[in-house]
Amino acid sequence: MEPEFADQLGLPLVHGGKIRDLYAVDDPAQILMVATDRISAFDHVLTPAVPGKGKILTQLSNWWFGQLTDIVDNHVVSDQVPAAVAGRGVICERLQMIGVECVARGYLTGSGWVEYQQSRTVCGVPLPEGLSDGDRLPEPIFTPAAKAAFGDHDENIDFAAVERMLGAEQAAAIRELTLQIYTRAAEIAEHRGLLLADTKFEFGVRADGTIVLADEVLTPDSSRFWDAEEWRRARARGEVPEAFDKQYVRNWLLRDSGWDRAGDAAPPALPAEVIETTRRRYADAYQRLTGEPWREADDSATTLSGMTRVVVEVMPKPEILDPQGKAVTGALRRLGFEGLTVRQGKMFEIEIDGELDDARLAQIEDAAQKLLANTVIEDFVVHVAEESVAEEVAGTESGTRTDG
Repeated sequence: MEPEFADQLGLPLVHGGKIRDLYAVDDPAQILMVATDRISAFDHVLTPAVPGKGKILTQLSNWWFGQLTDIVDNHVVSDQVPAAVAGRGVICERLQMIGVECVARGYLTGSGWVEYQQSRTVCGVPLPEGLSDGDRLPEPIFTPAAKAAFGDHDENIDFAAVERMLGAEQAAAIRELTLQIYTRAAEIAEHRGLLLADTKFEFGVRADGTIVLADEVLTPDSSRFWDAEEWRRARARGEVPEAFDKQYVRNWLLRDSGWDRAGDAAPPALPAEVIETTRRRYADAYQRLTGEPWREADDSATTLSGMTRVVVEVMPKPEILDPQGKAVTGALRRLGFEGLTVRQGKMFEIEIDGELDDARLAQIEDAAQKLLANTVIEDFVVHVAEESVAEEVAGTESGTRTDG
């Protein structure tokens, strides 16, 4: 795969994957991981790319890492990366990667359903008789796969094979972590009206033997999320719901494209409608999970003249646990920044026509209380940005900018 950011970065390419590229940085203990907008299916990288997909995957992964810091360390050191890959790149620890795809399933579908029909097991885990495609399992199960070389299929294996590959202690550790992470993520997703059918994780090992969560985590590329209500309706009809992932692309390839998966020809180019629907489903998954709308940065502010920008800042209340801030604090300490404690919040920018009067301010505060902040655990403040949008446009057009 041609690394599309290599010329802009000017960094040595360490590895080019289907979706992510790895670049060397000055610190030999770290690496720059960049998520591209490429999309793959059936072991083929498809064209064209899905605009913004890499940024959605990276930022959703970073959000999930923050939800899991009390369970497992993660590989992220910093999201401060070169401008060419801002939003899609992260500086990560270099780890010794474990050669097992750690898959957790809470529902029976996909390759698990195929295997169940033949043996009433999935990766050696016995399951009850009478299950159907899309059914919830009695409890989450660990169904690992041996990672294959580029272009080959990962091979589903049983736990005994993992023990032979890694040893009993490390095999048990990654199984336990996989199921713990799945359980936490499934609870968070269900609270937001989504079901986590299945997902896969990758782990690496530090020099001291610590197991670390790496790569991407709980994204539409690595996970199968269903809308809970849609799942209930689909199950009543004996069907399986559409997932918030690239299944839409797979379905188009198999049903509508005329492509023969068993043949030697490469898949055809994806039509614009498939690209846009896929992009929208990824963005919807981001918003449903994080509670924040996905918005790609817009560099053209020429139509915004005459508006006022209002900022709503939301922070966890002092007595509330802040796992994301804790993760950043820990990363800073590992980098040698002592005495710094981070609490992570969120910021919303609201653009309104004209000046901000008392009525509009009250409207924004009401919106913040009802939607933007969870006032049980969060505080918020509303203020006018130091620079209006009109001033920003004028500054940009004249080649100068006033920052307050």
